[in-house]
Amino acid sequence: MVFAELKPQIEKLPRPEQRKALAFLKHLLREGTAENRTDLARRHTEIEAGRKISHEELKARLGLT
Repeated sequence: MVFAELKPQIEKLPRPEQRKALAFLKHLLREGTAENRTDLARRHTEIEAGRKISHEELKARLGLT
């Protein structure tokens, strides 16, 4: 399948679904890159050092509460 076949389908999606598709494509482009591995390692180190938030705080920051 080529982009020309996907584009009309993506354009028909509701905005929230388009955002999900965009996030997925960004993920695909970024995964496996050296920059991503470095960023994940940095974040892992921060979490292990205690710099993290609770599930409730995350939901509040995302406006899900």
